[in-house]
Amino acid sequence: MAVQRKFPFMAADRSARAAPTCGLRRDSGWSHVPLSIARAFLEMIYPPTCTLCGGALVDPGAIEMCDACIDAVRGKCRHWCRRCGMPMEPMRLGEPTCNRCLKQKLPFAEVVVLGRYEGAMREAVIAGKKFIHEPLMMALGGLLGEQIASQVDSIPEIVTYVPSHWRRRLKRGTVPAATLAKQVGRVLGLPVHPAVRSVRGTIKQGKLAAGQRAENISNAFAVRRRYHPNGHSYLLIDDVMTTGATMSEVTRVLLAAGATRVCVAATARGVGKT
Repeated sequence: MAVQRKFPFMAADRSARAAPTCGLRRDSGWSHVPLSIARAFLEMIYPPTCTLCGGALVDPGAIEMCDACIDAVRGKCRHWCRRCGMPMEPMRLGEPTCNRCLKQKLPFAEVVVLGRYEGAMREAVIAGKKFIHEPLMMALGGLLGEQIASQVDSIPEIVTYVPSHWRRRLKRGTVPAATLAKQVGRVLGLPVHPAVRSVRGTIKQGKLAAGQRAENISNAFAVRRRYHPNGHSYLLIDDVMTTGATMSEVTRVLLAAGATRVCVAATARGVGKT
């Protein structure tokens, strides 16, 4: 049964309750104070809270999310097909792939999924698309990085992400996939390169039928000139994977530019009507 919760981060006054970050400017008068001391001082005034439910964190760590919310976003499904990212059928538990994708030709080598796009995960991803809730997306990125570390045997050399068109970036003020990628790179100790750019605007994939999505994003991406994928392996990050059309298109662009292997990872997997 899907988790049905109302999270306080959806309220307009969320930012007023949030603690300021420790990214202190050099001209703020704090530049001479060690970061660890500044952080401890701020945490005394503004105790760390869960980026999802707003509750106090008993044991604050690198991921600012409480155990209950971590369980909520992960959901009940913990077994995903490593080839297409769909939930594994009970009869194939222990196998690396599911029956659905055995005959499919997929360009990426492996898929990592954190949770299903429903309930708490869906609310978190939607909220995290806004700049004001970027810390929430950072927490999800940390969890995704840990999931990748535990699942992928041969982790790629470079982290990259599905880019957003400039109009969408301007509207949101943030690129959710980039935020996720930075946290994944931090967890795995890998460089993060914005290797791919969006060359034209597209209709939101969620508004289209499955059969229209591949055509919608066809030739919508290109490798940035300053990056040379030739001979490198990539870990491609996005917030939601539904049909896999966008991930497949960006993967093909990287492979066409000479990338040796591309693994993909998403915080949420759309399954059915989500």
